[in-house]
Amino acid sequence: MNPSDHSAVPAIEKYRHLLGPRYATFRLAFDAFERHGGHVVVELGTSRSFVSGGIAGVGVNDPRYWQPGRPEVWDWGAGLFTRVCAEQLRPLRPEIHTVDISRQALEICVVITGDYHDIVQYHLCSSEEFLRWFPGKIDLLYMDAGETGEGADELHLREAEIVIARDLLTPHAVILVDDVHVPGMTESKGRLSIPYLREQGFEILHEDYQVALQRPQH
Repeated sequence: MNPSDHSAVPAIEKYRHLLGPRYATFRLAFDAFERHGGHVVVELGTSRSFVSGGIAGVGVNDPRYWQPGRPEVWDWGAGLFTRVCAEQLRPLRPEIHTVDISRQALEICVVITGDYHDIVQYHLCSSEEFLRWFPGKIDLLYMDAGETGEGADELHLREAEIVIARDLLTPHAVILVDDVHVPGMTESKGRLSIPYLREQGFEILHEDYQVALQRPQH
């Protein structure tokens, strides 16, 4: 995406009606990434289903369930960050790392992002393990590991602590925390990590289903 080409329609716009409350935070994060010349994206918890809930093939590792020409049946309940991120940012030639402890989930993600293997790297390991050895700096961190209500809030706190201790973020980095305000649920993946990150000087840029945070920009 050429910042000077105002006639280009961002790829995310064709999915706006499918992303629901994630649209605003996705768009905010992608715009900041472009504006500050970002390069590295890290996604903790990969895209893990070909189709949305209620449709045959949910979470099944069988490529026959992947219908690239029918985005309306994709797993938008989970956000499909890997695919949307790759489509939106590809003109910038980013380095996207997606991390998961499930081999099956990663195999599903490989199919979902089949047209973007040149910019997406897949890591079979825990989020904490990845953050402990990752040697680079992160411009956009997407925190979606674990299942809401199953200790994910504690996992996210440990991830955030590693990120801060190892100084893994660039000055302009944006952190997106998924599944914060889930309708009908009291649990939140960001229950512990968001207060911790705010104690470390991060500010909330936008808060809805997801929360976007960034250090103050001067």
